[in-house]
Amino acid sequence: MLTAQPSLLTAAEGQKFFIGSWEITSRVLGSQNGNSFELYDLILGPGSVDYHVHNTSDETITVLEGNIEFMVDGKKFLHQPGSTAFIPRGLHHGFTNVGPGKARVLLLFSPSSRQNEFFGKVEALFKNPKPDMQELARLQKEYDQELVPFPG
Repeated sequence: MLTAQPSLLTAAEGQKFFIGSWEITSRVLGSQNGNSFELYDLILGPGSVDYHVHNTSDETITVLEGNIEFMVDGKKFLHQPGSTAFIPRGLHHGFTNVGPGKARVLLLFSPSSRQNEFFGKVEALFKNPKPDMQELARLQKEYDQELVPFPG
């Protein structure tokens, strides 16, 4: 039986991933708590997290800074700091920083789906000026991030 250990991180600590205009910092990994959840801090410039679905994890997104337009199950919702979106597994979703400036959200995946591994592999992929999009699609499927078209 795994005994979870406390983790006390400053704002500057945690593994960092840089993917395009995104900066992702791991806050709590599934390996720290028997894979019950994982938590990330995401700072994003203008742009979107593509419309996708997780089949094995629920995702909770809390807006800390900026204006985020959520797309959940074919509908759009604009939310400001303090807002939280809970997206159960199997429900299609994505979100966009609608500005102005950068936005910041907390991402909670429950149970853990090893997103830290996914972020590391995607970061390496995007260091190439022309990333292999077929490899990205493969990684997305491997780490429970299946892209789906937005309706309409």
